[in-house]
Amino acid sequence: MCYTIMNNIFPSALHPYLEGVKAIDSSGRSVASTLYLDNGYYLKTAPKGTLTNEAKFTKWFHEKGLSVEVVLYLSDDKDYLLTRKAEGEVLTNCLDHPIDVCKTLATGLLRLHSLPISDFPVIDKQDVYIQTAEENYRKGCFTKDYLLPWIDFANRDEAWQVLQAHKHLLQPDAVVHGDYCLPNVLMKNGEFNGMIDLGQAGVANRHIDLYWALWSLCYNLGTDAYTHTFLDFYGRHHVNLDLLRTIAAIETFV
Repeated sequence: MCYTIMNNIFPSALHPYLEGVKAIDSSGRSVASTLYLDNGYYLKTAPKGTLTNEAKFTKWFHEKGLSVEVVLYLSDDKDYLLTRKAEGEVLTNCLDHPIDVCKTLATGLLRLHSLPISDFPVIDKQDVYIQTAEENYRKGCFTKDYLLPWIDFANRDEAWQVLQAHKHLLQPDAVVHGDYCLPNVLMKNGEFNGMIDLGQAGVANRHIDLYWALWSLCYNLGTDAYTHTFLDFYGRHHVNLDLLRTIAAIETFV
């Protein structure tokens, strides 16, 4: 639904960008609310303090040519993040061209994983990722909702054993997106053109992103027939299938 923005419900610093503007709600399933503004911006709002990392990380990714420009970030009664509209289409709008989707998904991820990790703003993502899984195991959590089609565990104890046996192999070797899926990757003229929703980025093992790229590809295309196509574009020499199984084990508890 399209409607006219009411300036008085937003901080004054945003008013120059909202005057006479019409907005379309494009929110996802997170706690954040996202509006597309017809003057070429996106405005995301969320509880106070929750968009700090996303603003910081998006600026970093933009400097690397991988994401949109942050125009304004405010932490007031709540958080407000204003970015320019990204050019292109998210990959969930391009499913009629699965080869192009695979190429774009893989090309963008390889560009990200090729960046040096030394100057990324926040380092400690992987430890938190594993610790969260271990804490949730002790709470009794276990779900198979996000397993890849070719990976399964008989029960939570088998998944736990895989996690404990192989977690030491998950060395932090790349800047990761943290939620690398088709709705967060942009394609323009059949080529990669950026990524969005970067609040979960950090330095961790590349197989976290690889896992979610593969899962999202299978989920959105309704088949795992393009798995090998994606891996060929990304580069099979970068992929350890045992580590993908380890990520799968972690995800049963996250």
